[in-house]
Parts: sequence; structure tokens; C-alpha cells
Amino acid sequence: MLQQFLLHLPDGTQYGPIDRPTLEAWHREGRLPEDTLVWPEGAPEWVSLPRALELTAGSPVPATPAPENQPSPARPPAPPAAAKPKPRPAATPKPAATPRTARPLAPAAPSKVDDPQTRPSMRMPAFDGKAPAPGAPAEAQDRPPGMSAADRRRLLLAGVGIALVAVLVLGMFALLRPSLAKRQAIAEVRRYALAERRVEDPGSGLVVELPAGWWALRGENPYVVRPGARLGLAQPAKGVFGAISVAVRPAMMDDLDAHLAEVLQQRLSRQPSQRESARGELQLGRGRGRMVRTTWEDDLVPMQGATVAWADGYNLFSLEAWATAAVGDSFATELETICKGLLPAGQVAARVEEAVERLAVDVPELSRDALRLLIAERMSQDRGLEDVPSSALRAVSRGLDALDVAEANEMRAIYQQIWAPVPEEERVRLAGLLNEVKAGRPILAADGQALRDAVRAGVHALPEAERSRLQELSGRAVRKSLLLP
Repeated sequence: MLQQFLLHLPDGTQYGPIDRPTLEAWHREGRLPEDTLVWPEGAPEWVSLPRALELTAGSPVPATPAPENQPSPARPPAPPAAAKPKPRPAATPKPAATPRTARPLAPAAPSKVDDPQTRPSMRMPAFDGKAPAPGAPAEAQDRPPGMSAADRRRLLLAGVGIALVAVLVLGMFALLRPSLAKRQAIAEVRRYALAERRVEDPGSGLVVELPAGWWALRGENPYVVRPGARLGLAQPAKGVFGAISVAVRPAMMDDLDAHLAEVLQQRLSRQPSQRESARGELQLGRGRGRMVRTTWEDDLVPMQGATVAWADGYNLFSLEAWATAAVGDSFATELETICKGLLPAGQVAARVEEAVERLAVDVPELSRDALRLLIAERMSQDRGLEDVPSSALRAVSRGLDALDVAEANEMRAIYQQIWAPVPEEERVRLAGLLNEVKAGRPILAADGQALRDAVRAGVHALPEAERSRLQELSGRAVRKSLLLP
């Protein structure tokens, strides 16, 4: 029988087995590249094509090192399916001429070289670079070329590695997502932030020194929308926002809790679920204020808030701050922080106190607190202070009717002592002038001065205890009169 050969072309395809005449014919016709590898039947190694042609059919085949990534001679590649012989029965002994292979190579089908069915370019099957191991079962050798076990292991390990990397990336993204969202929120808010870290409003006397993390916002910002607010504030890292408003309401100057109650009442229209949770004092950067804590729901989102009120002269300030309930105790911490940056300038209060010191001698029937309210009321309306003594008489007379019966009788008794030293005829004239003042009708300056002199002299003549009681009752009357239309 003719010696058989297997061919391995440079492009990785294989063909065979073929006999020697066919091999020589293909070589002459130039069908086989010079670097084609040949495995003669029974040879221990692959040899080059020129080397295979030099050998005779019966000569021993010297070993020639195979190029890298080429099949091992001990593991010759399986022949194509068209050339496979039928597997031998298990009991059939292997031929002695093929001790290193699992079965003898099938003889090449007799055909002409020019027959298209025998051309390497058309019949050589794909080759994966590995030959079947010697002694492998016939079934394994008959399988078409495919992925080796090592390749499958490498592919499996690569898939596991990719999956682990994907899980790691997703986990890192989940961990970093809150931080990234916070950074984005801060960047969005800072687009509307003012550059100044100290904000002043000379007209109202508002001064705010912004602590770290807090920003003052421009009026067109979409985060703090409060009609009439003088200043919008934000602490984007904690999700806390605030707005400062100013009210000119001297009638509430001595009652910040009443002012807070009024603010909460006005807010019910936009926060109908609002509930008060706590109330108390809070330290400002300069002075103290009153605070009320509230809770409500905004589109089913639980919210928490606080309103802080403080005064500067005849101006009443209120800071409204809010955040979601999810912020937790950080809200209270940030509220205390921003309140320490509130620095009332005190300019208005200083002007009021200066006027109180100047007019206290001319209006001894009023306490300093009552006189301060009266002066602040006029200054808030840009009115002069020349007629404050006359305005004090009118305010006390109007407020007397708003006191309870016992207090009103007590004040009348004290005023009887004030008018007692005045001659009866003058007393009647002055009483008529007082009724004109109470009704808001103008009187002559000389008559007004006479009325004021008589009251001042009578108050100074009172015992200290009765004078103090008169000032207390007169202060209540002034507050009541300021609340009247």
C-alpha cells in the first residue's frame, strides 16, 4: 500500500490523507506553498514539504521542529469528514505500521490531480491548530474540529472575570450615586448664588454673614420663591432652604410670639396641613429671637420647618427655613448655624432709643416700652416726632376704652389726682381740648402745650408707686390704641 500523507497549509487548513504521487503532482503544479507542513504516515514529527519530497517511501523520517502554534506530530489532525474511514470494531487489532496513532490513516481516494474534488482549496477542512491525541477514541477523532477544553476553560474564566468586573462597577456606581447626586444638586444651586459672603440691606438694617455651606440666592432663583422676601438662602449639601422677610408692624414689637402666630396663620393657605411642634428662644449672631417649629406635607412628602422672629427698631424680621423630614436632625443643626450669622445692624433701634431718651421727660405718663412703640410707629411712617407728646395723650385716651372696666376705673382715679392741682376753669378748658385730641381734630399749638404742661406737672407730683402703675396702664392703653383702626 502506498504511504499516506497529511497536509497542513500555512493558512491553518488541512487536507489528507493523500498518496505520494498526488503530493508530488500538487507540488509540481504549484498548488502547495513551500512552508506547507507534511506528516508522513508513521512519522514521529511534522516535516517541511521539501523535506517530505526528499524522502523515499521506505526511508526513516528525521524530526523537523514544527513552527509555533502548529499541531504536534504526536496528535495528527483528524481527516475531513469526506475522507473518514469507518471506525474499526473494538476487537480489531491496530496495524503495526501505525503504533503512534489511534487508527491508520485512510487511503486517499483515487482521483486525478485536476479533479476539482481533490483540490486542497476546495476540500481541506478548517483546522484549529491541534491534532487528536494518540490513542483517543475513534468517536473523538471523528468529531469536526472545534474548541479545545483549554480554550473553553479560558473562555469561561474570561466570562467570570467580565461578570465580576461588571458587578464591581455596578456596586461602585450604587455607592457613589448619592454623592454624585449631591454634587450635582450643589452645582445647580450655586448657579443662582451670590458671590458675597456678607449680605447687607441698609434700608431694613438686615445683615447676614453666611456660614460655611450656606449661600445667598439671587431673586430669580427657582428654589426659594416667597413673595416679599428680602433674601433667599440655601444649604444645598443638606437640602435646607430659607427666606428672610421684613415687616413694619410696631404694634407687635413687644410680642414676637404674636407676630409668629400671625405669620403661621398667613401660611395656612399654602400649607394647609401645617402643625406646630415646638416653640422657644434661639440665639442669633447678635441678640436673641423667638422660634416656632412646624411640620406639614408637600405633595405627600413629609416636611419640617422653623420660623424665627426678631426685631430691630420698628422692623420685625422673620426667617422661614424648611427641608424634607428625611434630613432629620441635620435641619436643626443647620438652622442654628444660619441664625448665628444673623446680625441685626441695630441702626433703626439706635434712632428709636435716641428719640426715647429725648422725649421721656416730656411724656412721663408712659413707660419707655410704650414710648418706644409710639416713636417707632411714627418713624415707620416717616412722620416727625415733634407732636409725640400730643400723640401720647391721644393714644392713651383711645386705648382707655379698650381696657377692662377695673383697669379703666383705676386709670381714671389716677388722672383725677393729676388734674386736681389745676384750677377748675382751666381744668374744664383742658378737658375740652383733650376730647378734641382724642377725636383726632387739630388744636392750636399753644393749647397743646398747655395741655401737655398740666399733665407733666401732675404726673411728676404723683407718688412713685402710683406713677409706676400709671405708666403700666398707659402702656397697655397705647398698645390697644395701635391695634385700633
